Amino acid sequence: MLRECGVDHVKVEPLAERLAVTKGSFYWHFKNRNDLLRSLPEFWARSQTDPVVAHVETTAGSAIDKMRAILEFIAREDPDRYDNAMRAWAIFDPEVAAAVAQIDDRRMATVRALFEGAGLNPDDAAFRARLWYFYDVGEHVTRDTPVSVEERLERAQHRLKLLTSDLD
Repeated sequence: MLRECGVDHVKVEPLAERLAVTKGSFYWHFKNRNDLLRSLPEFWARSQTDPVVAHVETTAGSAIDKMRAILEFIAREDPDRYDNAMRAWAIFDPEVAAAVAQIDDRRMATVRALFEGAGLNPDDAAFRARLWYFYDVGEHVTRDTPVSVEERLERAQHRLKLLTSDLD
């Protein structure tokens, strides 16, 4: 509902109906709508960022191998699909804005560490991490039609080549 209609449409009754649960079941998990809304940034981080970071940590190989693994994982799983909704909500809610900034920092730190592992100094690694991440964000903000997994994989390979060609 958040992604499709915005935060104003995240309401108990329509959610319960959509999920085929009773309102009582909803209230078993959340005190009220505000409790649900306050839990969404943490859920977003846990479900959309933690799996990517875990994938990096369990991938063997060089820093560039890990970068490739991240890009392929993102292309296949599309964990950023809720980012636009969170960013739109963050414009009007300072708590959500802080949560989005924290996730942005965490994601960029993960990629920055990989660029440092590939041999870049901290400043250059941070700059390339920003290029990487801003491309990711921009892809979702500007995409008006769905892109196939194959096209996302192709773009990921091209991006990796551009960002690491001097590091091989």
